[in-house]
Amino acid sequence: MQSIGEAEKALIEIFFPGNLDRLLEIKTGNKRFAYYTTAATAKSIIEKQEVWLRNATVMNDFSEIAYGLSLVKEAFSGSSGDIFWNAANTVFPDVREKIVPQLADREWDWRAETYLSCLSLHDSAEDQNGRLSMWRAYGDVALVINHFPLTAVTDQLGVYSTPVHYLDGAGVEARLRTVAQAISEKVDFLRSLGETVFVDYTINMVFLASIGTKHPGFSEEKEWRIFFRPAERPRSILDRRVVVIHGVPQQIWALPLRHDPEEGLFHADIPSLLDRIIVGPTPYPYVSAAAFRKLLEEADVKDAYGKVATSKIPLRMRS
Repeated sequence: MQSIGEAEKALIEIFFPGNLDRLLEIKTGNKRFAYYTTAATAKSIIEKQEVWLRNATVMNDFSEIAYGLSLVKEAFSGSSGDIFWNAANTVFPDVREKIVPQLADREWDWRAETYLSCLSLHDSAEDQNGRLSMWRAYGDVALVINHFPLTAVTDQLGVYSTPVHYLDGAGVEARLRTVAQAISEKVDFLRSLGETVFVDYTINMVFLASIGTKHPGFSEEKEWRIFFRPAERPRSILDRRVVVIHGVPQQIWALPLRHDPEEGLFHADIPSLLDRIIVGPTPYPYVSAAAFRKLLEEADVKDAYGKVATSKIPLRMRS
C-alpha cells in the first residue's frame, strides 16, 4: 500500500474533514464490510470473481444522490456558501468564477455517468445474524469482506471508496463552514500548491458530498460507496458490458476480484477478501448454506464450512 504524502494528507483533512479518521479507525480496528445482496448475485460474485458497479440512475440510491446534490447546492447558495467563497477567494482571488462554471458543466455527467456499489460497515456482533434492517431492504445473503482493498491508497485502478455522511441541510451547511474555516487557517499552504490543485480539490469535495450524503434516517446502514467514473479513466482493467437486470438493459463495469497490486488490486481475491457469508432469513437455510459452502470450496477458500453462517432472525421475507 502506498503511503499518503504529507501535502495530500493535509488537503484531505481540509476538504474532507473526518474521512481520514474514519479510515484509520477501520484499519486499526481491522473492521470489515458487508455486501447485502440476493443469493443469485452472491453466487455470481463468487463464481465469476467479480463485482458489478452499476449506473447510479438505475440503483435504489439514485434519489439519495439527488438528495445529496440538492443539499450541497442549497448550502452553496446561502450564507454558508458565502463564507466558503470568501475563504476561497482569499487564497486565490476570483477563484469562484473559475470553479462555479465547471460545477455546472459536470453536474449532469456526475448524475448519469457515475457507477456505484454499496457496502455496509460490519460489526462483529452481527457475524451470526446480520443486520435486520439490511435484510428487509437489500437481500437474503451478506458477503462479509475484509477491508484491505478499500483502504489501500492507490490511484492505479480508478475505483475509489468514500464513507457516507448522514446529514440534513443544516448538517451540510455546517460541514461546508468547517471546510471554509480550515481553508482560512491554511491560506499560505494552499497558495503554495497552486490554483489548479485548489480548484481540483474543491470540485472533488462537491462531487463526494453529492454522492456521499444521505438522509439521517438511513444512518443505521453505515454505508460506504465504491465508485467509478469512466470519463475520468480512459484506460481501466474494469470490463464494460451490457446486461439485463430486472428487464432493463444497461451498461455495467465489472471489477475483477484478484490480487494484482500492479493494477491497484490489493488482496481482492476471493480467498483473501471473503471473511464469511451470512445466509439471511430464508425458508431453506440448510440448503442455501450447503450451496454456498460448495461454492467456497470451488473458489479455494479454506474452512468453507466454518465461513458460512445462517441468520436466526425470525423474519418472514416477502414473496
